[in-house]
Amino acid sequence: MAQKMLMMAVLVILGTTMATVTVANPTCLQSLMSCAPYFNNTDVQLPDDCCKPLQQAVATELICLCSLFNLPSLLSSFDIPYVGALRIANQCGVVDIISDCISGQCSWPSPLYFPVWMKKFG
Repeated sequence: MAQKMLMMAVLVILGTTMATVTVANPTCLQSLMSCAPYFNNTDVQLPDDCCKPLQQAVATELICLCSLFNLPSLLSSFDIPYVGALRIANQCGVVDIISDCISGQCSWPSPLYFPVWMKKFG
C-alpha cells in the first residue's frame, strides 16, 4: 500500500513538472493540427501527412495526446472538434489506444499532465 502511495506521489510530481514545461504549447497538438482540413470532412480518405504525425505522437507522446482527449473542452479551445478528432484517430488506426486513455485504462493519471488547463477548461 505504501509503495502505491509513493508511486502516485511520484506521478503527481512528474505530471506537475511536465505541465509547467508543456502548458503553453502541447507538443502533441501539432499532430492533430496536421489533420485540420479533415475534422469535419467525413467523405475523404485521410492522407499520410495526417495519419503519420498522429501515429508518431501515439508512439512518442501518448500522455500528451491522452490529456487532450480527456479534456474535450481543451480540444475545442484549439478549434478541434472532439468527435472529429476521434473519427480521425479511428481512421488512422489509433482509436483503440486513445480509447484506453479515455476509459482510464492507462497506467498513469493523464489529467495531471495539464493541471493549469484543467482548471481553466475542465
